[in-house]
This record gives sequence, C-alpha cells and structure tokens, in this order.
Amino acid sequence: MEKENKVPNLELSLSITTSPFAALLAAFGVAKWLQVAGRHANGDAPEVEVCNGGDRIIVRTLEPLTAETLAKTYPGSLAPWILTAKNGPAPSGLSVFDYEAERKRNAEYFARRDKLRKRNLRLEDLPDEQRHEIEELEPRAAWYVAGLVNQMGALTTYNKAIERWHACGQIYADLVPIILTMCDGQPGAIERAQAAWKRLAKKHGLEKNADLTATQIVNPEQGKGANRAKADGLYNANQQGFWLLEYFKFVGLYVAGLPRTVRGKKDRKTYVIIPSRQGLLLRWHEHVFAEFQRTFYPSSAIKMDILVSLRYTRTMITEWEAAQASLNIRRHRPSDFVEGLAVASFKDLGSAFAVMNVATIGLPEWVRWPDSAEKARQIAQALEEHERIVTAIGIHKNEDKPTGEEEQLLRDYRDFLSDRDPSLQAFFRFTTAYAGYVLREKARRFSTNNLEVIIMAQETERPKAFLPLVQTPGFRRIASAIRQSTVTQQFVDDNLYDIRYGLADELHRHSRDNADFLRALSKFLQEYSQENGRVLERFRKRGEKVPRERVKITTEDLEQLVELVDKYGAPTVASLLIAFGYAREPGRKDDKPPSDEASTPEDDGETSEAIAEDANNADEPF
Repeated sequence: MEKENKVPNLELSLSITTSPFAALLAAFGVAKWLQVAGRHANGDAPEVEVCNGGDRIIVRTLEPLTAETLAKTYPGSLAPWILTAKNGPAPSGLSVFDYEAERKRNAEYFARRDKLRKRNLRLEDLPDEQRHEIEELEPRAAWYVAGLVNQMGALTTYNKAIERWHACGQIYADLVPIILTMCDGQPGAIERAQAAWKRLAKKHGLEKNADLTATQIVNPEQGKGANRAKADGLYNANQQGFWLLEYFKFVGLYVAGLPRTVRGKKDRKTYVIIPSRQGLLLRWHEHVFAEFQRTFYPSSAIKMDILVSLRYTRTMITEWEAAQASLNIRRHRPSDFVEGLAVASFKDLGSAFAVMNVATIGLPEWVRWPDSAEKARQIAQALEEHERIVTAIGIHKNEDKPTGEEEQLLRDYRDFLSDRDPSLQAFFRFTTAYAGYVLREKARRFSTNNLEVIIMAQETERPKAFLPLVQTPGFRRIASAIRQSTVTQQFVDDNLYDIRYGLADELHRHSRDNADFLRALSKFLQEYSQENGRVLERFRKRGEKVPRERVKITTEDLEQLVELVDKYGAPTVASLLIAFGYAREPGRKDDKPPSDEASTPEDDGETSEAIAEDANNADEPF
C-alpha cells in the first residue's frame, strides 16, 4: 500500500541583521501575504503564526500550503498607494489612500469632539445614534502610517514599492518562488532572490534594478553609507534594499506598526509588536491590535513607552474570552504571546528626522494570563490603575517640560517594566520616590490589593518570598499607621492629626542599616502613639468620642517587624512599608481622594486633543 504524501506546512524566516525592528516589519508583511494569498487561492485564510526565533523572525502556516497554491491567484495590493495634494494622479487599478480626504474627515471628527468638550459632555453621554455618527469619523489606523510616510519624506519610495508590486500582477506566479527564496532562512537568501528578480525582470521587460532606498521609517538602524555593516569609507548616500523586502516592511507597518508623534513636539516614535518564541497567531494579533491602536493616544516620550506596554497588555486581557474561544493554547503570561514592542525614536531636526534610539519595551511580568472571565476583569482593572497613575504624573504641568523628579519617576517605572527583576528594585525606587510626590501633588495612588498582585507574580523566582512579609499582621498595622499619618490625613477635612510629609524619605534614608532603620521607625511609632494619646485625652476631657481613631500599634507589632528586618533586611522591609503605607485601602471611604473616583486614563489628559495633535503633525511633509 502506497504511503499518502502529506503536504507540509510552510515555514519562512527573515534574519535579524542589526536590530529586530526591520525584520519584524518584513515578517508581519510576509505573514499578511500568506494570509491574503491563501484566502484568494482556497477561499479560506490559512492560520499563520509569527514567532521570535532569536536571530530570525519565523513565519509559518499551521495548515498545509504549497508554493503552487500560493501562486494560483494574484492577491492584489497588500497596502494602499498614498495620494496627497502634491502627487498624483494615482495609477489605475491600485487601492488608494486619499490623504486630503482623510484629513478633512479627521478635522470634522476633532471639531465635533471640541464642541462636546466646550459643553462639558463626553462622547459616552450622547444618544447611541449621535455617538456612533461621531465614532465613525475617528481617524483610521491607516492614517497614522500615511502620516509617518508623508511627514518623514518616504512617500516617493513607498509609492514606488506599491507600484512595483502591482506591476507584477501578470507574472505573479513567477514572483512567488522569489519571495520564498528571499525568506528561506539560508545564507545569501536576499542576494539569490535579487539575482532571480533581475532575470525575471529582464524576461518580462520590468524594471531590472532590484533595489529601493532603505528608508529610515522601516529601517531605523540603517543610515547613510557611513553606517554600513562593513563600512570601508564614508559615502553620503542612502542605503539600498531589495525592493520586495522593502515592500513587505511597508505592509508590516499596517499589520503590526504603531506610529505616533510625541505630544507637544514633532518628534516621533514607532512601535512594532515582538512575538514570543511560542508564536503569535496573526488572526488573533489583528483582532487585539485593531482595538489597541484605536485607543492609544500620544503622550510624552517616556510616558508613551510605559503606556504602550500597559495598554497593549490590558487590551489582550480584555479580549480574554475571545482568546479562549479561538486559541487552543495554554500560556502563563501575556508575554508568552508577545514579548514586548520594538521602538524606534526619531528626533525632529526641522528639515529632517534623526534616529535617536532603537530599543525594546517589555510587557509587565507581574501580569498572569487569567483562567476565568472574573480574573480577567480584575487584572484589567489593575492595569488600568497603573495607567491612571502613570498618565497623571506631570499632567497638571506643561507636558513638554516635566520636572526632573517626574522624569526620573517615569524612568524608574519604565525600568520596572523592562528589567524583569524579581527583587523589584526598580519598582521600589518608583514607589519610594512616588510617596513624596503623592503628598506634594495629591496624586493618584496604588491600591494595596494591586500591589499584592505585583508581588505574587514572581514569588517563585525569589530566594525569599515577599508575600508572607506583607501579610504579617504587624507589617500591615504599621503600614496602616504610616498611611494614616500621611496620605489619609491629607484627604480629610480636619486637622485632627499632623501630616508627616518627610516620613518616606526618612525611612528610606535610614534603611541602609538594620539597626538604624529600626531606630528611625521606632521614633516615628513613638511619636505616632503619643499623638494618638493626646487626641484621645483631649476628646475624653470634653466627654466626646474621637471622630476618627487611628490604628493602635502594639509591642507585638514591633516585635514582628524586627523579625522581618532580621530575615529580609532593612532595604526590603522599608521599601515594602513605604509602598503599602502610601497606597490606598480599597473600600475605605476615608482613604479615597476625590481624584480616585471612577474614570478612565483618558480623563487625565489623554483626550482627543492628543489625537488631534498627533494627526495634525502628520499634515506637512518635508
């Protein structure tokens, strides 16, 4: 009996030569091609997965697919030709993005939102019909890509890549083997694909030059000739790349790229999704990414890096039920789907842009993939709390010029997201400095239950677990005493007790030595108990009850804390005391400032003004 010949799944790969940014864009572009071409050939889109292979980005189909199947039908353009007031007419037969028409549509959206703002109305306050009418005018995701291409002077190269792909419609069957050669993962793949293209172009009378300018919007790690991988001299000329590879990078911008301007400036950042080694299904990614980019607004440079990680994670968690229904995969963390985002930062120089940095931002390791809808809701709420806190830092001041303290706060939080340190040193730097900031600015605070979520996430990776420490009764009562002497007193309308403004700094300053820290803490607790006694005596003499009694600290509480310091060390105990002492206790009305009422992160300044600014910055090309 003959063995049945099974058609294998298709696997392609693109090598990472410098940073992963360009390879990621190309890989997502190729994944989109496999999806669209497979649908045109078979009627159903194949499941396509994008994986981080370390030194390469892998694109594979999860069902059988052959080169012959892919070559059956030309799938059409995978990205639109961009029409502006300064070019055109668009070539016939191409999908066209009308830049000017979209700009007018956006202007109408912003005008309507501005009218609502002047009337102190939110979009959610409108009847459904009016709300949907305005929402339909919201800037499309493609607008931000078109703005990036137009503003950064890449329009000619971009449109030329779209035209060259379109010109291959009649010979598409011969183009497929070249694409597969380019992505075969073997040494010299690009060079072999270029040679094959030259032969094909000569045969059919197409443009024989295999190269296009490697623009910085999709190749931020490449500059002019001086920055070549094997530089043997200085050349004031643009780098070149194989046109097919550049085309797929442009397609990838629409699939996995998030271009935004820095709020208050014309500086730019572009974020690109980094899939995990376990793989990311393209279909699931597109579902999550569409919602994510719709709700992600411009902000300051550092703040955007933080919010892009938090909001993308929150979007994934919010779509948990859809994931459970469509993904037959067991994952432990969101980072098992997406490792993070690559980010390219561009500095506006007036007449051009310079690449300032290419880096990566991780997803929060303290977030676990939920196992129920209720757990997903709780995690989403915790992430939203972090977003609110980060968003509100410096929002009352000029966003373009954060104070040195505010910038350092944001840097510490960004380090916390990216360093994956189970000891949480960066997070404790943030919470310690943020304690003083809370008192001075009456800023938002973390809740104690969400602090426990962060602590529990990496418990197994620590030599000594933190959870038993923070659940010790003596620790909790002393943290409450700190809270009632600082942030709680600040948000009540009486002067019953003094506010200890410098307490966090004092405890942190003495935390280098166990004995020194315990002396400083004991001094505070003694003064705290004496103040409690004075207030109690004053009201007792009047024959009245103290309207707001504070927690009483016992010798047993102090003994428990001494044992914790002996076991964990003063730096760890002090950091956790400050973090929990300046957090709020959910459900306590006397511990909730007015600014903590229900709201969304957008209410803190991330409004349509920010979207309008981002869109308007894309209007004028260089």
